[in-house]
Amino acid sequence: MKREVQAFINAVAEDDMQHFTAETTVADFYDKPDQTMAPLAAFIREQIGADKLAQAELKVTDAEMSVRLELSVINLPLQDTKTIGKIMETSEEADLNVYAVIESPDINVSGLRIDALAPATTYVEQAKVADESLHDWLNLQIEKLQAAATNKEATDVKK
Repeated sequence: MKREVQAFINAVAEDDMQHFTAETTVADFYDKPDQTMAPLAAFIREQIGADKLAQAELKVTDAEMSVRLELSVINLPLQDTKTIGKIMETSEEADLNVYAVIESPDINVSGLRIDALAPATTYVEQAKVADESLHDWLNLQIEKLQAAATNKEATDVKK
């Protein structure tokens, strides 16, 4: 699955893409990350099959956190598409990849982590492997968030 870079930028700017949103709690996300993300993965696969651009978001209702799956030509969140034109040759075609994005003030200093999971076609054709990659990525992010919470509790000054 490919897109001309400028056509991709234009489509995202015009919101010419499919969206899916689900909600969960921190407890459910930590306890059942694969199950909470499964509808998002299924949605992304469906949109890839239909040759559509897409973004699926899991909103964590009781924390400042969201997790997204995004189809993009580069590992930047979709809200940063203006930067893409400065980095990539806009007249060329680029492969679309599925990226996992987490936003939380506790994930790192920038509050954002984005990683490639797989090329779009691979995400569909090798779904089991892609789901394992998502599983591993989710567990790593959860470990970071739990460590940050533990460290915060340990270093907070009690008055």
